[in-house]
Amino acid sequence: MTEQTRHFILGAAGHVDHGKTALVTALTGTNTDRLKEEQERGISIELGFAELDLGDGVHLGVVDMPGHERFVRQMVSGAGGVDLAFLVIAADEGVMPQTVEHLEILDALRVRSGVVVVTKTDMVDADFVGVVTEEAADLVKGTFLQGRPIVAVSAHVGTGLDELRAALKGQALALPRRAEQGYFRLPVDRVFTMPGAGVVVTGTCWSGAVAEGDKLLVEPGALPVRVREVQAHGRPAARGASGQRLALALHGVKREDMARGQQVIAPRAAVATRRLDVRVDLMKHCRRTVKNRQRLHVHHAGREVLGRIVLLDAQELGGDAPAATRTARAQLHLEDDLVAAHGDRLVLRFYSPLVSVAGGTVLDTAPRQHKRFDDDVLAQLAVLETGSPEELFLKKLQDAGTAGLAPEAAQAWADHPLVAVVGTRAYHRAVLDGLAMAVAEQVAEHAKKYPLRLGVPKEEARRRCGFAGGANEWNAVSLALAEPGRWVVAGDRIAATPEGPKLGVRLQAAVDAAAAEMDALGLEFPGLEHWAAASPAFQRAAADAALRDFKPAEVARWLVDHGRAVPVATDYLVAFGAREALVAKLRGHFAREPELTFSGFRELSGLTRKLGIPMLEYLDQAGITERDGDLRRAGPALRDGNA
Repeated sequence: MTEQTRHFILGAAGHVDHGKTALVTALTGTNTDRLKEEQERGISIELGFAELDLGDGVHLGVVDMPGHERFVRQMVSGAGGVDLAFLVIAADEGVMPQTVEHLEILDALRVRSGVVVVTKTDMVDADFVGVVTEEAADLVKGTFLQGRPIVAVSAHVGTGLDELRAALKGQALALPRRAEQGYFRLPVDRVFTMPGAGVVVTGTCWSGAVAEGDKLLVEPGALPVRVREVQAHGRPAARGASGQRLALALHGVKREDMARGQQVIAPRAAVATRRLDVRVDLMKHCRRTVKNRQRLHVHHAGREVLGRIVLLDAQELGGDAPAATRTARAQLHLEDDLVAAHGDRLVLRFYSPLVSVAGGTVLDTAPRQHKRFDDDVLAQLAVLETGSPEELFLKKLQDAGTAGLAPEAAQAWADHPLVAVVGTRAYHRAVLDGLAMAVAEQVAEHAKKYPLRLGVPKEEARRRCGFAGGANEWNAVSLALAEPGRWVVAGDRIAATPEGPKLGVRLQAAVDAAAAEMDALGLEFPGLEHWAAASPAFQRAAADAALRDFKPAEVARWLVDHGRAVPVATDYLVAFGAREALVAKLRGHFAREPELTFSGFRELSGLTRKLGIPMLEYLDQAGITERDGDLRRAGPALRDGNA
């Protein structure tokens, strides 16, 4: 694709049997009625596709949309990615019901430009063509086609086709080039298999670009796939991009896993959701009333789901009253997943009778459930609807909460004062400030409840804060937020200080007395329960109501956390000094002899078999000794001086 090439999607819309397919065939040489039933009945049932080269680098992918009222679903599917459209009105019939509905659907989907085409002019006289032309001009007032060219043609005779090509080319050249930036999105409108290619999907590329080897997702379903081959407008291509009709051969998915209405997307391009905040606008000619909680058909990107509409700032929409509300913010509660992104357009149709009533713009793809007429909610939606790029990004970042965003998603705003990149995620500083306060409250509460514990386990703090990231992200965030005087990270704990809570004078004295008793025990620890029963420190504490937290398990935890004791095995502690003295004896022994028997260890340590075996197992695990059958040798920690 050269710099001069412009790719756009042209939609052909209009009432059934008004000559859309004949016109597309005359313009492109391609009969888009590919199905046998379509050819037998003479009407389009499924979407048809063709390519129209208008010269000067203007290429249009043409989508021929069914005109029969029974196939409006297919029509909406084809209209989703359209840049410009021609609305066909037959000169022998004039404006018909599906003419109006197709126009309003195209208008609701914010098609940017187009042409009105009066067809079958060979079947009526010039005066009748003039009447239909005036009727068409009245119809399109207030829509995207107001002021656009109205061209009279006959596909059968060939008159007006050059004028139509020129009009389409002029409208296309007036459109901005399709940007290839952004995440790749391809709503699927056809799925089939081909020998040697496997599963193939086709669709109109909404945004971004794709190339062979790209790893994408199929949503809904979160199915990972790899692109095996790309075709653009039916020809092999190195890459495909926004505004092109693409066919992708996919690896990693089965034919039965795929259907029209799914999307092939880059990760994070869109969200599969069952709840959407939207701006809803009634169609121009709709005189029906949309009630709160009414059940509707929701059409988006070729997918149709049922849902209920909750009107957030209006009692109801529409009706015959002159001052009836015709636009509102709303929340859609869907019965199945839609894959949507901010700014997407959708069409709403009544559940019964099945008629189109409104268009909608997606404001939020993952909203909480809202109360009606909530001022805070409406203010947030106003930001999403009319906010600046900065406001929209900050709203997105704040809504991401503790999950954060990938740094590349925040790259353009990396220097913003409200953006903090920590580890592998970007967070809103208000979110981090809230986390820091929540952790500080946990630390203070924990210290009051457990004064002899170093602090809150990091994993417990993560869980209680509702942190959405994993352990690695939490480690990075907790280290970044730690602030002396508020709280610090101490190993696997979060504490007020590296030493934990400051103890009262009497509690500190009792702990020091217990530590002295532990030192005196050396390696001969009798077990926690027996120690406490014989300990003068615990006996004195039992008579002092102010020392109600001085309990054996809590004291043992404090001694270990503060390096005063070492846990050798379950219910076996030794003072740190006694452990160091034992290591020194082992170092001396292995300096003289390469091996140590169990009896030799008993003689060296003075321990009985009951305590000697767990002590040796501890020494093995610590790398101080290495077991070789019934013998021990110096371990790596002892050899390297790290014991």
